[in-house]
Amino acid sequence: MISTMRPDIDNVDEYVRNTTARAFSVVASALGIPSLLPFLKAVCKSKKSWQARHTGIKIIQQIAILMGCAILPHLKAMVEIIENGLVDEQQKVRTITALAIAALAEASAPYGIESFDSILKPLWKGIRQHRGKSLAAFLKAIGFLIPLMDAEYAFHYTKEVVVILIREFPSPDEEMKKIVLKVVKQCCSTDGVEPSYIRTDILPEFFRHFWNHRMALDKRNYRQLVETTAEIANKNRR
Repeated sequence: MISTMRPDIDNVDEYVRNTTARAFSVVASALGIPSLLPFLKAVCKSKKSWQARHTGIKIIQQIAILMGCAILPHLKAMVEIIENGLVDEQQKVRTITALAIAALAEASAPYGIESFDSILKPLWKGIRQHRGKSLAAFLKAIGFLIPLMDAEYAFHYTKEVVVILIREFPSPDEEMKKIVLKVVKQCCSTDGVEPSYIRTDILPEFFRHFWNHRMALDKRNYRQLVETTAEIANKNRR
């Protein structure tokens, strides 16, 4: 099966590559993740084609989505395979790597933070350098990693990321709004993040930018806004 699908890994058509990635995730589910790891390591480190690297990392994302907590025994190996993608020369590869890390963190929750040690530094560097879709993907990854951390570290990293989140509050981009709201909710629900910090550092800007007529009429994001606001309220009641 691998030899049959191999030519589609670096296909110029992104739709073909995405479909190939989903097919490989089903193969991994059927045959077991270890049987695919050597192949994925070679593909994700391909020097010939950024499309191949993109597809390899996409396969790991799809495996995490499909298999959930079954990835835990192989989590560290999967993170190590894709970690160089965060500093790849191609923006699309950097973006899919961050999304794959988000999927791995979501699938392994509430365990596995030690497996992500090697990617924390490039992730934090990335949120300061990137804008647009890449930044949204990096923020999404951090949003799923913070709840895995010990309380002390979670609070420290929350304070770091909130500066970027508040900067992006006025963003007109719908996807960025959705991710920013989700990450605020994830940070506020995490043990170790103080209610007093939320009240003083997050709430004023949060209400100023999100609780207005435009957001109330925004059918795509109002539910996430309500969920995030409810989480903030619950935190301040504890």
